[in-house]
Amino acid sequence: MNPSKYTRSATLGVVFSLFMVGQTVELSAQQGKTNLAHIGIVYPLSTNGTTAALDTNDFSLHAIAGVSQQENRLLIAGVAGVVKGDAHGVMVSGVSNHVGNDATGIQVAGLLNRIGHRADGAQLAGLVNLAGHTRGIQVAGLLNRSGNVTTQVAGLINVAAKVEGIQLAGLINIAEESDYPIGLINIIKQGEMQLGITLDELGTSLVAFRSGGRVLYGILGAGYNFKHEEVRYVVEAGIGAHLVRSRAFGLRAELASAAMTSFEDGVYGKQGFRALAGFRITPKLELFAGPTFNHLISTSGQPEIQGRRYLWQWHGEDTTSGFFVGGLVGLQFSL
Repeated sequence: MNPSKYTRSATLGVVFSLFMVGQTVELSAQQGKTNLAHIGIVYPLSTNGTTAALDTNDFSLHAIAGVSQQENRLLIAGVAGVVKGDAHGVMVSGVSNHVGNDATGIQVAGLLNRIGHRADGAQLAGLVNLAGHTRGIQVAGLLNRSGNVTTQVAGLINVAAKVEGIQLAGLINIAEESDYPIGLINIIKQGEMQLGITLDELGTSLVAFRSGGRVLYGILGAGYNFKHEEVRYVVEAGIGAHLVRSRAFGLRAELASAAMTSFEDGVYGKQGFRALAGFRITPKLELFAGPTFNHLISTSGQPEIQGRRYLWQWHGEDTTSGFFVGGLVGLQFSL
């Protein structure tokens, strides 16, 4: 046989074989495969190799980061877990979890959970949770953002479309619909916001911002005491609930806590429960008033600002406390 012909034939054979192998690998890659376990360090250094992004796994364990098409039960990654399709069960990553489509179950991440479409279950992140829609709970140290969601709990900010349950944030809640926001500032499209001024039995006048949904709202205020120089400057925060609402009349309950100081004589703390009746003077202007039940605490030795009108009073080693009944009157304008 002619050596050159033999060489050409062998070469063509090898090329054809490589082509067929390539076609087989490509077909397999397109379809992906289902694995009982996927173990690796970082893509593509894993038992699934370069086809990992198209494979489905029941269990995945990655020292740094792993990639897959779908996870069925459990994924654990030292840094990040990336699922291009759907994820079911539990995902736990040191830094972040990323799901391209839907996720059902629990996602736990040190910093970030990101779900492309729908999340059913719970998202727990040290900083941020992001999802298209959430049927369940989002808990984050900093920020939650979703479309429709059942419950959100964030250290700083929650953002959503419609919230079915509680929306709890350390600072701000933002939503189109949220009947139960708990935050200092609640920007609810179908809710309400009021800016007003109040005066209480201690002579404290506050400019207060009330904002929230149809049921719960937040209170944030700052003001000045005209009666006692020891407590000239006051800041207040609290939560309120609408009990009765109509066009002309409303009844609500509030829990509030205030810090009062002159920046020279220490800080007084006042916590109170209020039952307030409101009367609409105009569609946007409301006059309200009602009794309050208060607790006042100060460092022992500070000047008395309440006098002797206490229901109960006691003196501790370092503090003086007492309960008393007072009143609050205010006028507020709907924004």
